[in-house]
Amino acid sequence: MNTRAASEALPDQLDLLAERLAEVLVAGDPFDAVNRHVLAVPGKRLRARLVLICAALTPAPPLSEADATDLACAMEMLHESSLVHDDICDGSLLRRGAPSVAAAFGVRTAARAGFHMAGKAFGLLARVMADNPAVFARLGAVHGVTYLDQLADLSLGQLVETLRPADDDAALRTHYEYVARAKTGTLFRLCCAYGGTAGGVDDDGLRALMRYADQLAIAFQIMDDVRDVEGGAALGKDAAGDLDRRVPTWPVIEWLATAPDSHAKWLSPDTPTAELQADLLRSGATRAARAAAVRAIGDARAALAVLRPTPARERLADLAARTVLR
Repeated sequence: MNTRAASEALPDQLDLLAERLAEVLVAGDPFDAVNRHVLAVPGKRLRARLVLICAALTPAPPLSEADATDLACAMEMLHESSLVHDDICDGSLLRRGAPSVAAAFGVRTAARAGFHMAGKAFGLLARVMADNPAVFARLGAVHGVTYLDQLADLSLGQLVETLRPADDDAALRTHYEYVARAKTGTLFRLCCAYGGTAGGVDDDGLRALMRYADQLAIAFQIMDDVRDVEGGAALGKDAAGDLDRRVPTWPVIEWLATAPDSHAKWLSPDTPTAELQADLLRSGATRAARAAAVRAIGDARAALAVLRPTPARERLADLAARTVLR
């Protein structure tokens, strides 16, 4: 399949991906009910899209469409398993407008189901790699490119997020960017690394994809933060959850940097969450956060200049732009 055909076929590939996910995850084991629950409310399959697009960046991708789909499934399953555990850590009752796995099945079952799904993801990924040794022979050899041995950074980011940074602007921004690159960026980088490797992208191209993934992650996380403050039916969960837990999100950082009385309100456990939310909205902090996301998307798109111009490269640029519009 040539690059243009592979790029234009992405919607069909996503249909195949949905079918394959159901085939892998609903296979007659004790977690079928949990997995059906997860599959019933899919997200936008952003990680899978990254894999499939990156696997189509060269004129003659060395990996078959079926194996590229399985690779995308594996990354999507790792993402879904991380969300199951994330909701446990945050005490979230909703996910995409439906009960979280923890709320629907209990924390113990949710924890086990998350690990089970991750195990299935690793098994699928191992199968693709074992069947295509020549394609994946470069894994781990390109400096600056993320591979599976760095997947633990995702959990580290979750842990670091719980540690309160120093209450000054530089420390807050550094802490935020670290957590975003770890919690969100790790999987984005893995998707681009494995997808790009599957697509035969050269070393410079893979490193460019890492820069793209990191900036996309920052923009993606900032926009999640903005929606958490603004709320709305499309949020799919209760609004202001991060404010309630006093997580220093990017809108909060912008608010703390510009509003003189914000620090006292933020640090006081007696300040109602609704008051914090109203202050952030009045202050223009969400507008400033959106602007920061737009800058990150500009940097992500600029990183793609290293890659040869193809429809797949344009899809990556478009995917980044849509992050601030979703």
